[in-house]
Formats: sequence, structure tokens, C-alpha cells
Amino acid sequence: MKMKWMNWMVCMMLIISLLVPAVSASAAEDTAYVKVRLVGLGDDVKESWLPVRAGSYVNTAGESVALDKPTAMGALVQIARMEHLDYKAETTAYGVYVKQVGTYQEKKPTANMGWGVWVNGKAPGVGAESAEIKSGDEIVWGFYDWEKTLYPQVEMPKYVKAGVPFEVKVTAEQTTYDAEFNPTVTTVNVEGATVKLKNTEAAFVTDANGVAQITLAHAGLAQLTVEKFNTDGTPLLLRSGDVQVLAAWQTNTFTDLAGYEWATASIQQLADKGIVIGDGAGHFAPGRSVSRGELAKILSLSGDLNFGVKGGFMDVGSTHLFKDYVQNVAYKGYMNGYAAGDLQAPDYLFKPEQGLTREELAVVLVRAAGLQPSNTKMLLPYSDRESVKEYAVPYLLTAYQNGLMKGDAEGTFRPQATVKRAEAAKALVNVLSKYDVK
Repeated sequence: MKMKWMNWMVCMMLIISLLVPAVSASAAEDTAYVKVRLVGLGDDVKESWLPVRAGSYVNTAGESVALDKPTAMGALVQIARMEHLDYKAETTAYGVYVKQVGTYQEKKPTANMGWGVWVNGKAPGVGAESAEIKSGDEIVWGFYDWEKTLYPQVEMPKYVKAGVPFEVKVTAEQTTYDAEFNPTVTTVNVEGATVKLKNTEAAFVTDANGVAQITLAHAGLAQLTVEKFNTDGTPLLLRSGDVQVLAAWQTNTFTDLAGYEWATASIQQLADKGIVIGDGAGHFAPGRSVSRGELAKILSLSGDLNFGVKGGFMDVGSTHLFKDYVQNVAYKGYMNGYAAGDLQAPDYLFKPEQGLTREELAVVLVRAAGLQPSNTKMLLPYSDRESVKEYAVPYLLTAYQNGLMKGDAEGTFRPQATVKRAEAAKALVNVLSKYDVK
């Protein structure tokens, strides 16, 4: 009986390591801010962005096993601690073997059920305690049937139009083994997967080509999840996390852009993607000041929609309209918070409703473009350069040298003036046309 159990465990370890190619190694970080998903059965999915550092896990023998860098096992320890879940992990010659997390334990409800881990959609190819992770990674710990459950890959456009159907395609890498246990990996279309529109009753099913036709009724950011279960409740797909898509209205005509012809094309470009929407009554309000929270939203929707998180701010609560966007730009290092008015101090307050200044916008644009602040001794070519705050001078130089922002006809930059919505649209499109904003 013991030999049979050992053979089953060895098979599980080999299958987890051979499912797909190994994740490439990279330099270890002291702290990795990563997205961690813990997927049980049915709708039991726990998800959070967490900082993972060096630490340890406790094995079934009661020993504390050191983790000297951020790893996939460290991510499990972190989310289990946060969710107040117990885990059972056995130290084996093949690496750590997770037997149970919470109420989900190996071989129940079926003999092939157990825990596996994926990093950015791939099995690590090494033990979870050795699988290094870096900031921005997605680590998924899933309770699955190793003979039946597939890890889904979801393809769909980033930008769509409300009321216009678009396709979501679901595929998966399926691994088969020969008599010598050599793996063959093929990509298959997933038929019968359910694509759910979060916070609604809407659900769509993939056809034989793995494609579901989706229509969104409203403009804005929409979240989809993908799942498929056997009749006995066994997952045939590891339930996906939120997959986000941004919808624009089919017609984006603003009636209040007279006098802003210099920014009209940029405003229209953002509106056509749903990055800006206006008030729904044909008004963009180009002359209104843009707030720091609004810029965080516009910037976030212009980049990768898989938002990252780095803590919170005292003035941005869990229900705040701009919470996800503010946390995203802070995580990516595009925008800082304030403490006692010092932009270089710890991030206590974000001040999302406060108007954004022109020098702040220059700083954000340089960071979003991935440019290094200038270290030259060149003077800013503006007559009001002495009013630029010291920390912003290198960024303004870089913005000027790379054509990201301009002064006015009088040769001034007006660094403390608040940015208008038309200015923000023009500057952002200027950056997006030249650089890859993450």
C-alpha cells in the first residue's frame, strides 16, 4: 500500500513538472509583488496581489524549511496566511509536494485530484520551493484532476465596441504520455467552456473551435471568467481569473471641442478605445482640470489591463471609484503619494481628487515612457524655470528633450498650473504613439 502511494505521488510530481516547458530563470528579487490565485472547486477562487519575500514553509514533519528568495511556494504560504487556511506540504526528493490547502486534500473526491502550480500559465518544471518569481508574475495554485483538467489560455481583443459582438477563444495545452512516460504537448480548442460576464447573469459557451461570441451592452471595463466542469463536479478547466476587456461606445462624438482643434484627434483616439468616455451626453469637458485619480484611470486603461497592486493609501478606500487605478499606477511606479506635501516622502496620501499640475504630468509621462530622467546641466528653456520644484527638473528636461510636453507661446511652462483634460489627452497620445506603456 505504501509503495502504491509512493508511485502515485512520484507520478503526480513528474506530471506537474512535465506539463509544459520550464519557466525561464531570472535574477531573484528581494520582494516580488505578484498576483496569486488559489483555485479550489466550483467558484471557490481566492485572488490577491501580494508581496512575496524570502521565508519558509512548515512541512508535514513539523520542520521549518527555508525559502531564500521569492518562490511559488512562498506565494502559497502568503495567500494561505492571508486567507487563514492551513496547508500540508511534504518535503520529498523531487521537491515540495503540497497535499492539502484548506479543505481540499489529495485524492478526494477522485483518485487523481491534487494540487499543482503554474507561473504565468506554465508549470515551473522544478519544485515550487525552487520556482523563482518576479514582480508582475501570476502564480496559480489549483486543485485539479491531473488526467482531465486543463489550464486555459484566453485570447480576445483588448478594445471592443459596446453592442458589437467580439470573439473570445479558449485553448489549452494538453499533455499525453507514451509508455516510457515521455510527454507530448499539443494545443487544443476547448469546446463547451462557459465564459461568464462578472457582476451580471450573462454567460456564453464556446463552440467546437473554442470560440464564444460576446456582446457587451455598456462602455467601460468588463471582467470575464472562463470555466468548465464535468458532470461530477470535477474541473475540466482550471477556472480562470478575471480577464479584462475595455469597451467604447460605437459613436463617440463630442459637441464641446470647439477651440480645442489641436487636441481633438487625440481625444477622439482615446474615446474610440474606451479609455475616455465623457459624460454620456456628448460632452468631454476639455477645459476642465484633470484630477490625479482621473489620470491614474486613463493611464491604467492605456496599458496592460491586468492591473497590479502595491498597497493602498489612507485617502483611497476599498470602495473608492479610482482604487484599482490608483494602486496600479503606484505599483508600476508612474505616480507617487504625498506626505506633508513632499512628493519624495512615503505614500500616505494619494489625493485623488486634487488637480494634477503640469510638472506632475511631465514626471508621470517620463516614467510611463520608461525614460531615465536627464542628468545633464542644461537649463530648462522656459522663463519660469525657477518655479519648477527641484525633484521635477530632471523629468521636465527629459520631457522637453523627447518632445513629450511643450511650453506656451510666451516661453513659459506654468509648472504649477493644473492640467486640462484636453492637455492630458494630447500628451498621453503623444507618449502612446512613441512608447510602449505597460
